[in-house]
Amino acid sequence: MGKGRLAAAYAFLVGLPLLGLLGVLRAGTHLTAPVEVRGNWTVEADFNSWRGIPCGALLADAQQPLLNVAQSGKYLTVTLNNPEKTLLAGTIDGANLAAAPPGEREGTEWAAGSKAGCPDPQSLHLQAAASKQDQQKALTGTFSLEGCASCPPVAFRAIRQVPEGRSVN
Repeated sequence: MGKGRLAAAYAFLVGLPLLGLLGVLRAGTHLTAPVEVRGNWTVEADFNSWRGIPCGALLADAQQPLLNVAQSGKYLTVTLNNPEKTLLAGTIDGANLAAAPPGEREGTEWAAGSKAGCPDPQSLHLQAAASKQDQQKALTGTFSLEGCASCPPVAFRAIRQVPEGRSVN
């Protein structure tokens, strides 16, 4: 193999993949990661206006931390710390997150709502904005019961719990 052929093979086998890698890196420079909201959240809210409403029972018997958020990129799974371990599926867009029963997204019945006596089409929805306040992550938003005209949305504020020995990021 001559020097010319060796240099051409080297340029093809090494140079071309490097050019491809540089192109991919340049194309991804505008991408930003979603805000991190995973973890346990202690919620401050007054759910008294939901007393006696079947869907209000979803939150009446819940213990603190009220929310556990699992996150994979922009996709969220929110688990309520109530006896039914109610699940909400959602997304985060910028600093705003929205979650609703997963059955609504998939067109199936929401089993956790049925257990709590929630008639269809009522369901729990969560809307919130993530922020960082005093070196703590916070969520500010509302819980609402869709399909219940007499159920006002309940405003809440949540603070993420940080496990001991870890810093807030």
